[in-house]
Amino acid sequence: MPDDPRIGVETRDWISTVTFRRSEALNALDESMTLTLVDVLERLQADEATRVIVLTGEGRGFCAGADVGAIADRVGADARPADYLQATRASATLARALHSLDKPLIAAVNGAAAGAGAAIAITADVTVMADDALLSFLFVTRGLVPDFASTWLLPRLVGLRTARRLCLFGERVGADEAFRLGLVDRVVAPGDLAEEAWLIAEQLAQGAGVALRLTKRLLAQSFERDHSAAVDAEFAAQALCFASADVVEGVAAFLEKRPPVFSWR
Repeated sequence: MPDDPRIGVETRDWISTVTFRRSEALNALDESMTLTLVDVLERLQADEATRVIVLTGEGRGFCAGADVGAIADRVGADARPADYLQATRASATLARALHSLDKPLIAAVNGAAAGAGAAIAITADVTVMADDALLSFLFVTRGLVPDFASTWLLPRLVGLRTARRLCLFGERVGADEAFRLGLVDRVVAPGDLAEEAWLIAEQLAQGAGVALRLTKRLLAQSFERDHSAAVDAEFAAQALCFASADVVEGVAAFLEKRPPVFSWR
């Protein structure tokens, strides 16, 4: 895997902040950055010093999506679909890596989040947005279909009719509307964005890690199960929780009337 300095990582107090550092291009992702981010997520997933991940962008934008300029020579009447599939394999891998991440992910959206950048922002478990930021599902305005799991994510978050409007018209969505639609969880002033994301990350980092990871997994798989299968999956996960050190601490803290100190084991 490449090691691209345009993906920055800083870990402190159980929280790893991952920063897109290509501000001159509004943090558009080329193949090297994409593969590096996949590698970073895999490493943080295995890192016991990381409990929560915060994803943000440097400069005026969160992420402008895929670097269209980098694939310009692959488009046109003579282009072969198989070549494009090969070229976008890294993006597909990243979309799957974000979806399967067990640890809580927080997106701190500053400035523009467009195309794949918008999809990354709403993939997070908690999305905090600056009040001057924008989400843009602009794929059709470039002659493209929504990708990066946008057609999977949007109907689940906002319903099919609203998802149609956002995608068919390539709409730009301001922070207040994004909150109203349920695309983001909190809207704050730009100067408060980093602090708000950090406070949320701290709260999650102090939670019960085993339960948080299993809850994420159950929710991610909920649309694929019927009611009976969901009940079975929940109680199988509950059995794992009962065997964890976290539940021992949680019960003890409740009985002793004190805040719990979870070990994430």
